Amino acid sequence: MTSIDETDTEYRLALLAVQARLARPRLFAMYGLRHDPDAPPILGWGMEFEARADAVCYLPDGQAIHHTVSADRVMAHYSCLGDMHVTWFDAVEPDEQ
Repeated sequence: MTSIDETDTEYRLALLAVQARLARPRLFAMYGLRHDPDAPPILGWGMEFEARADAVCYLPDGQAIHHTVSADRVMAHYSCLGDMHVTWFDAVEPDEQ
């Protein structure tokens, strides 16, 4: 026999599981070549939370974490250093079909 507390806990966990899936971030990579050809390229990965206008990007080369409102804003911030690009990992790549 299941108690009311156990049923309530299962229900609340099920709702949280749905919310976790619906509110999941979009994953992206930001990359580019610097204006200075002798400087290393820029490469980072991040998450964008569209519903909250929130994004985080990690650039391991400089051990930098950039927090802003979107992936486009991260790219704009680093565009002064080089020609930057963003790719989204939720898009299906031709070789992944």
